[in-house]
Amino acid sequence: MNSSHGKDAGRAGLRRAAALIMPVLMLPAWPVTAVTKTASVGFNATLVAACSAGTTSNGVVSFGTLDFGTTSFLSRPINVTGQQNAGAIRLQCNNGTAWRVLLNGGNSGSTASRYLVGGPTAQRVTYNLYTNAAYTTVWDNVTGVSGTGNGQIIYLPVYGRIPAQATPSVGNYSDTVQVTVSW
Repeated sequence: MNSSHGKDAGRAGLRRAAALIMPVLMLPAWPVTAVTKTASVGFNATLVAACSAGTTSNGVVSFGTLDFGTTSFLSRPINVTGQQNAGAIRLQCNNGTAWRVLLNGGNSGSTASRYLVGGPTAQRVTYNLYTNAAYTTVWDNVTGVSGTGNGQIIYLPVYGRIPAQATPSVGNYSDTVQVTVSW
């Protein structure tokens, strides 16, 4: 084997590679300048008046139960105050949102004279719900209680009173009152 023949083949390969690369290297060189563009991106959020009321369990909103307790006689008034998770109205409205809470008449259909129903013959025990601890303002379904939200959770106590009255038959007596929160 002739070593000059190997050298000639190697040089020929280099010439071919140079022939391919040279036209690229001969192209005019333009300066490359980095370009920076700036622009703005807008972001929006719309907050609407909103309130959350009660607690939800299995998709059902509840305010708990205002329990008048157990008694043997109704010869004297029984007064109770709703507390958190037990008859008080839990409410949270965003800042500046005006709200109103109304209570309907329950079994009686009248906020002026609500009654609990029970006993062996569906007897009645009169009671009412009030907006104040003095038991002077009935919580109705027209005026109710109103205010303006501040974003915090509040509990509106419901004041319940069973006035002195004739004691009906023994048994459990109950009523369900619809709470309406509007904003």
